[in-house]
Amino acid sequence: MSKKGTRSTKPKADPDAVPQKACAIKKVFYISEKLLDAEGDHRLRLERFYHPGKARPALFVTLQEREIMEVLEYAEPRRSWLINSEVSSNGRTYMTTPIDATLLALHHLRKHCSQRAMSLDSICVDEPDASTNRLLTNFVSSDGLKCVADVKTSGDLIFYKYNNQRVLAWLALKTRQVVSVLKAKRVHCGLGAKSQNYVRSEKLVEENDVNEIDYMRMACDYVGRYLDADLHAELTNYLHIPSEIQALVEENATSQKRKSQQGQTSANSKKIKLANGDDAAAQLRNSSLIDSDDIKESITSPSTPAPLKERTMTAKEKALAKGAKGSKSIASFFKVK
Repeated sequence: MSKKGTRSTKPKADPDAVPQKACAIKKVFYISEKLLDAEGDHRLRLERFYHPGKARPALFVTLQEREIMEVLEYAEPRRSWLINSEVSSNGRTYMTTPIDATLLALHHLRKHCSQRAMSLDSICVDEPDASTNRLLTNFVSSDGLKCVADVKTSGDLIFYKYNNQRVLAWLALKTRQVVSVLKAKRVHCGLGAKSQNYVRSEKLVEENDVNEIDYMRMACDYVGRYLDADLHAELTNYLHIPSEIQALVEENATSQKRKSQQGQTSANSKKIKLANGDDAAAQLRNSSLIDSDDIKESITSPSTPAPLKERTMTAKEKALAKGAKGSKSIASFFKVK
């Protein structure tokens, strides 16, 4: 007897069916026009270099030996892309952004050149990662290294020694450049949230929104993403940027002071103040509006209120009152008998 087919039985493969190829993994990548419009070889290369802010290697895109950009990744859960007639399960978005390679070189200079001057080739020998040699020799400019290190030459060799004061001054300049961009873009840098859907007057924006410390804090955080944690803390102290907790306390104190001043101003505006401090009688006496006898009489003897006049009834009201004479009130029906 043959076995009965069940639902769990797998269907047999069709020998005449065309085998389907696995779909290649597709990704959405936004590439800068600077990389695409470059002359010569347009082949882009994805490489990994050490990122000081992340404390691990990160992904970068390079063009030949002269251009380097960071690859930023934006990922959200349960998101996919519909590309042509295929669904890509990788819903992440990749984007290239310019970067100053000197920021990446600061980590290696602090690590090897703090005590003595060294050449870039010597730094690359001490580093176990081979990508450091390519980063320092091809993408880090000598002009950028002069801003953060003391340069010494011996023949054809160039030696660099890490200078902390130069680095902090250079990073402070970078931070102020970011501040100018944030102001030009009208980016809200306050501690609280703000809706930008409403049109506000320029005077109100200048009074409430422009806070130099908030701009400096956000710009310092942007620059600090490419620095070691301790160097970021040094930059914050160098720029005299208070912590967020201290900023919140100061903002609450300022708002309470502003509210008290507004309340005091509104209370003072309700009071009637005389110019020279004299009483009302003296002010009226000095003015030529009324006689002095009338002033004394109006101030010393208060006026008695006039008696109220009795209202006369109309003819209709008199007729109704005459017809209701002798009738009981409606309240009498609710009395206990």
